Amino acid sequence: MITSEEVKKLFSLARIEATPEELARLPKEISDIFAYIDKLKTAQLGELAPTLSFAPILKELRADTAISQNASDVELIKGQFPESSDDYLKTKKVFEG
Repeated sequence: MITSEEVKKLFSLARIEATPEELARLPKEISDIFAYIDKLKTAQLGELAPTLSFAPILKELRADTAISQNASDVELIKGQFPESSDDYLKTKKVFEG
């Protein structure tokens, strides 16, 4: 089972904030997810070949290039965020629960 300390460390590394209630609840939820994954590993798949995705494999990807930004555009974008900490921009929670 995942411990509360492991969850705290994971959240710290991912720079995710959590309430004490969330930290108390998450070890069991994460352990349940891992148990379900272990159960899926035992599923009989017959002749089905292993795959990482059902999307077609792309032979060519776009070039990964940096796009220079005007400093005023960057400040305009930063101004849209409700909060910032160090070099990170914080947003409102997307998921509740």
